Amino acid sequence: MISGEERSRRLEKLFELERKHDLFSFRIDGWSAWRVLRNPIYWLVAELPLSKPSRPAYVRLLEAVRGTLDLARLIVFESRRDLLVKTCRSGLRVARGTQYEDVYFDRLLRRGYSSLKLVEINSPDFEAQATAAWRPADLDPVVFTFWGRVLGRLFPADAMSFCRRVAELLQAELQVAVSPSWLLMRISTVVWQARLYDMLLARSKPNAILVSDTGEYGLCLAAHRRGIRFIELQHGVFDASQPDAIPLWVEGSTVELVLPDVLATRGVYWSEQLASTRQGRDHVVAVGDAMIDWARARRNSARERSGVHLVLTSQGLDTSRLVDWIDELARCAPASLEWRLSIKLHPVYDRNPHEFERLKKHARIRVISGAEQPNIFELLADGDLHLTIASACHFDAASIGVRSMIIPLAGHELLTNTVDDKMFFLACTQSKVWEIAASPDAPDLARANRFSSPGYVDNLAALLPSTLSTLAEAELT
Repeated sequence: MISGEERSRRLEKLFELERKHDLFSFRIDGWSAWRVLRNPIYWLVAELPLSKPSRPAYVRLLEAVRGTLDLARLIVFESRRDLLVKTCRSGLRVARGTQYEDVYFDRLLRRGYSSLKLVEINSPDFEAQATAAWRPADLDPVVFTFWGRVLGRLFPADAMSFCRRVAELLQAELQVAVSPSWLLMRISTVVWQARLYDMLLARSKPNAILVSDTGEYGLCLAAHRRGIRFIELQHGVFDASQPDAIPLWVEGSTVELVLPDVLATRGVYWSEQLASTRQGRDHVVAVGDAMIDWARARRNSARERSGVHLVLTSQGLDTSRLVDWIDELARCAPASLEWRLSIKLHPVYDRNPHEFERLKKHARIRVISGAEQPNIFELLADGDLHLTIASACHFDAASIGVRSMIIPLAGHELLTNTVDDKMFFLACTQSKVWEIAASPDAPDLARANRFSSPGYVDNLAALLPSTLSTLAEAELT
């Protein structure tokens, strides 16, 4: 495992390499091939100790077959929709009565927009929530990945010379071995994904497309080709250091660089963090977050307080050492302090909680799976201090008015520049955690709003084309 300093050095060399050799300039099918290679190569170079449970190949195949039938039905029988939204199954984290809502788009859809909903099955742990979803999925987008790869293998893009050049540069300058064929498959898959998505858009004719994450290159290209507004939500930490954030020096149109028409960030803080990028200059709008709006209202209401409630969010980073760190945190807790610790596991990267089993010997510690209630926003709203290695919940906590501490394990350097000893702290020792937890808490609400603007649903609705402005403004029940 490489150090944080070595990781930063390697990524800096990668960014120097792409500029020195003008990698963004190569075009395939009218767009920059390096644009869709940059993200996977970034993570290869970074070598973060991130665990992600794999899913059996036969399960993915069955999902693709079912998705193919659904896609064929939609292409033949689909009618026009106001919106196409693409989200993920782990977004079904809001329980409303006996149903579950998607945290990204369902509050918007309750306003009465007709929609075509694509839901990626990124975790099998949300099957019960999917069955009880308020707005079920129309299609699993795995079909576009599956057929994109099949067609990309049969009819690859004319980019092998570029892929060989990239592989040679990575080996020579970064000592990173990458197969040119693997690179070509990434490019070819996007080429075919865009063509397949175009078939769906030709039938559904949405006025706008909204996606819950970066990396939807094929859908973005198809939207641009049909002149459909493409709105991408900020997902997690997204600043100028991220691989999908395109530097200002890169030349090319929005279509050529596969950029969204709008990047809907959570708050002005993120807009400022993206100032040196093409997204920050041309596409960013702060809209907030539906669950943060909800959590603020809950936190501002009367709540019972009993001792100190610590909330820790994991994300599959350095898990074994994290459990050791938590174990020591519990052992050094002040005997006079009434405390409890809620550990909320990541819904995708920490699906198997067995590594946290040994923490159950501590009666004050509760381990909560990603699919289990309460959701992270309920925990933060009732919490006194948040802990994480590098989760975006670091900023969610601050948005709600909860102080956050960075656990100094592998990957924590992604957040260390936020430390100000007011809202954000470095947990240099476990004793430091207890020192901060026992200190007075005076949240700065104006600063909290910088991380997430209030009024998410209104703000997001304002980004939709004016042709949709006549729809009902009140939420439907």
